[in-house]
Amino acid sequence: MFERRHGQITRFMAPILLMLIGGAGRLHAQSPLESLVQQALRNNPGLKAQRAKVEAARQVPSQMKALPDPTADIEFMNIAVNGSSGSKALTEGVSLGVTQMLPFPGKRGLAANAAEREVVVESARLVTMEQTIRSEILSASYRYAMASELLRINAQTTEALKMTVESTLARYTAGEGSQSDVLLAQSQVTQSAVQRRNLESQRAVAKARVESLRASPVEDAALEQIELPVPSALPALEFLLSYASEHAPEVAVAQAEIGVAEARAEVARKAFKPDFMVGGRYRYKDMTMGGQDYLTAMVGITLPFFHYKDRYRPGLDEALQRKQGALEEMNETRNAARYKVAEAYQSADRDAKVFTLYDQGLLLQARQGYDAALSAYRTGRAGFSALLMSVTSLYTVESDAVMARAEYHQMVAEMEAVLGRPLSEIAPLAGEPPASTNPSFPSPLEKE
Repeated sequence: MFERRHGQITRFMAPILLMLIGGAGRLHAQSPLESLVQQALRNNPGLKAQRAKVEAARQVPSQMKALPDPTADIEFMNIAVNGSSGSKALTEGVSLGVTQMLPFPGKRGLAANAAEREVVVESARLVTMEQTIRSEILSASYRYAMASELLRINAQTTEALKMTVESTLARYTAGEGSQSDVLLAQSQVTQSAVQRRNLESQRAVAKARVESLRASPVEDAALEQIELPVPSALPALEFLLSYASEHAPEVAVAQAEIGVAEARAEVARKAFKPDFMVGGRYRYKDMTMGGQDYLTAMVGITLPFFHYKDRYRPGLDEALQRKQGALEEMNETRNAARYKVAEAYQSADRDAKVFTLYDQGLLLQARQGYDAALSAYRTGRAGFSALLMSVTSLYTVESDAVMARAEYHQMVAEMEAVLGRPLSEIAPLAGEPPASTNPSFPSPLEKE
């Protein structure tokens, strides 16, 4: 009477596509949990900020491809120091010029390539943030569901304890029990009330976390629909570790940053190449040339070797060191991803096995123990301490089973955040069937 079995739900329900005749669009059927996730992905301020960064980064490559601004100038020539006339300065000996800087061929393309790789980095960071937000929403939602389930168990336990209080009072009134039994039973009811307050606080914190991630209030009814499915079989750990090394979103960010570092190194190598200047000038009534109008052309070149040691060589060294640092960070990121997956996997595997042990053995034994103790106490064949111990044991076992089930799903959410995909999608890639709806671990009776 204390435990209600939950059926397995699909963590991420496949979209149901309804193709309308007019091409009006698609309708998606979502689970309550996936609905919360999608709302968070749309509304989370951190994700909005990162999307803005992606859009900002997309504006840079075209800027890098553009030529430097041309310069225009006007020159007043042949202005006499003594007896000069302003009107003559405006009508005699005037020249107009335009100059354009032309970077060495390939410089602009390399700079644009580096900027395009920055877009890849920001986009990869967006994917990483989305997976993190998804994981945190799932984890907070499962914590809410766990607290709700524990509150239901607490309510049932409290009712049982109240019945125990009534029984001890009846025995005490009939002169068959002691006042200490009555007081102890009442204290257990009070402790149950304290536990309820703690669980309500935990549930409120979980709800606040969900609201923070989705940046808007959430109705209790929406969270109450979230269930804790029975733990499923996990894909092979070695495959998950291998997958994380190559496909984890954090690894994608590190790979993109290596690309940026390589592109910047190419830019630094090209920076030593000279740039060119071309220009033209119209000379109106050049008095040095007999007052005639003339056109002149100009070609120039920069001399970067003057600053090779103090500008260009250090710039290249900096870029090469950053590239080396990016390569080392890639190794660190891969190791960290593998560790996170392994840690979460071991915890999830343990929780799944613990839940199976409770579900297939300890829960039944604890219920039977409570029923037997209650019957024995009512008939005077057992003392109150035995009854109280059976109630406490049953509450502990049922609570532990719920917590193991919730922690399993939280650990799975952590793995999926690192891997970037739901385990149900990764399992077929390993040549394994999708995660089963039933645990595959043997029960204690089967082991015996």
